Amino acid sequence: MGRTFIRQDAQIKNSAVYDDTGAAGSTLETGASSIEDDLNSLRAQVKRILDDSAGNWYDDLSTVNTKKRDLKDLNTDLDDVEEHRFLFRTQVLTDITVPADVKADSVLTASSQPNDGDTVTTGTKTYTFKTSLTDVDGYVLIGATASDSLDNLIAAITLDTPIGGRYAASTTANGFVTATAGAGDTVDVEALAGGTQGNLIATTENTSGVRLSWTGSTLSGGTGDVVVLSVAGSEAPSVTAAVGAVDTEGAVVAYNSNFPNITLDEVAGPNAIRPKNLCIIRDSQTVIQTSDGKDIWALIQSESNTDGHTFDDSSNQVMLSFVKENTDGDDLELVDSSDIAGQSLNYSYVRRLKFDSLPETAFLSGIWIDQAGTSDVTLDNAIDNQVGLATQVQDIDWNVADTYEFAFTADSGATDLFKITPTAGGNTLLINFDSLDIDLTNDADISQGIKVDTAGTEIDVGVTAGHVETTGSNDLHLQGAGEMYLDDGNQTGSTWTQTDGIKLSDTTTEWDNFDTVFGEVSLLKAITRSGRRSKTYAEVTSNISANTNVTGAGGSPNIDTQLGDYSGVTFLDDVDVYLNGELMEGGADAAADNDYYPGDTAANGDLKFEFGLEASPGNPDKIAMIIYG
Repeated sequence: MGRTFIRQDAQIKNSAVYDDTGAAGSTLETGASSIEDDLNSLRAQVKRILDDSAGNWYDDLSTVNTKKRDLKDLNTDLDDVEEHRFLFRTQVLTDITVPADVKADSVLTASSQPNDGDTVTTGTKTYTFKTSLTDVDGYVLIGATASDSLDNLIAAITLDTPIGGRYAASTTANGFVTATAGAGDTVDVEALAGGTQGNLIATTENTSGVRLSWTGSTLSGGTGDVVVLSVAGSEAPSVTAAVGAVDTEGAVVAYNSNFPNITLDEVAGPNAIRPKNLCIIRDSQTVIQTSDGKDIWALIQSESNTDGHTFDDSSNQVMLSFVKENTDGDDLELVDSSDIAGQSLNYSYVRRLKFDSLPETAFLSGIWIDQAGTSDVTLDNAIDNQVGLATQVQDIDWNVADTYEFAFTADSGATDLFKITPTAGGNTLLINFDSLDIDLTNDADISQGIKVDTAGTEIDVGVTAGHVETTGSNDLHLQGAGEMYLDDGNQTGSTWTQTDGIKLSDTTTEWDNFDTVFGEVSLLKAITRSGRRSKTYAEVTSNISANTNVTGAGGSPNIDTQLGDYSGVTFLDDVDVYLNGELMEGGADAAADNDYYPGDTAANGDLKFEFGLEASPGNPDKIAMIIYG
């Protein structure tokens, strides 16, 4: 069927045949001489992408294990693989020492004899003071004195044999503490178990009035069954915390609300004896065991319940609570401090990572080395691990290429505090601090000029050799907090006795006097004014009525000469006027009712008199004006 050039959809005929076997390479493009060739090139590439082994370019997607995956499916599945979380053990090689075995204790003080019905509690065991005893567990006989009553309490706690029924009617020993007499009317109570377990034993008293009191609401001071890991000492994990049942990357830890005391806080794992926050501990390569032959493990626990936080040595600490399997092997229980206290050990914790973040060596042994190991040497880890002074045994050259920069930034990374930028056009050092404190023994040598306050009124020091100056039309202020002196090389060897040079002022009064004499004018104007005087004379050329402007300026002058310009001085202080040789008294205006006052225009020397002036033929009035400054 022939083609028509009238309708666009029929202008290009479909390929007569197709070829989807073209070899990959640039010839798919350069070898095409028609649109059909181009389409065949595309067909070849489509076939190569879909299935390069057999079939045609237009065939359906291949089925693999009942699944067909187009590019979107592949993208989704690949992302699922990359984001999939894995748990691996990460070993910290820093030696960690468990604190010594110390039992928690407290002191009960009796300020007076307890009353009938007063109670004292340790843990869940309550003792009630009674004036007479019945066969009730925990009743304590009130003695003749407070000291006697405390002795009976001690007997009840330790189950000493009562003597004549004076001590106690008690049938069950205290499962938490032992008690001994202390100094004065006190009882020293100590936990039966060592370590921080005793720190959780509650101590309360219920008396009407403060007759009995503990040193705290719980026993305290127990150590030896936990260890708080130091970040500064490279003991803590170097990664952020994955707290609780989350899928966050980082060190898997449980939140311990009783931090830093031992607990069984866990992150649930595959079974009761393998929680996800369970750590392997070793003394070198040796398994550490309890006295009854049980392997000792540790639960790693966080002070903070905020997921993703960074461990520190203040409010986001991390610790190890030491545990073992119970007798039945189906759960974990706390380790007695006597089995672990004072031990030096290493531990490996569980770390969660995405698949695409796994290190190359992840599957070699199942244990990674944390920041303390040589296989994880980065500048960030090196800085985190550094404790004390870093020694140097050779020259260190840090080569920063022109296309890069070396910078220290603020926490957010948005502000460069200190930045070195080498460029072909000139190297730059940027310092962006709120305060800069430079303590030097020797003088600072700056070979070129300095530009100061470039964002405000710029002051240049030495930019022009030997000059201190501002740019543009900005003013320059020199101000001493005390006194300011002016000096130069010519002063040396002269008869001038003030070694500091010429002082600008001596007292506040001098500034006041300057203002009184010269007003707020420039120093040069004051100097020139203090020694300058002008004097002019004029004759009256026509009669002038009182309070009429007397002027010699153009227009309608009534004197033969223009008097002096007094616009730049203080009229009453700096202008004297004589009439026919007699000094007149000046006033600020007509209201002053003096001899004369300023006329219309000060620059023309205009005056006004309170009385009339005459131009008598041959004997006119004559005016003399003297201006000072």
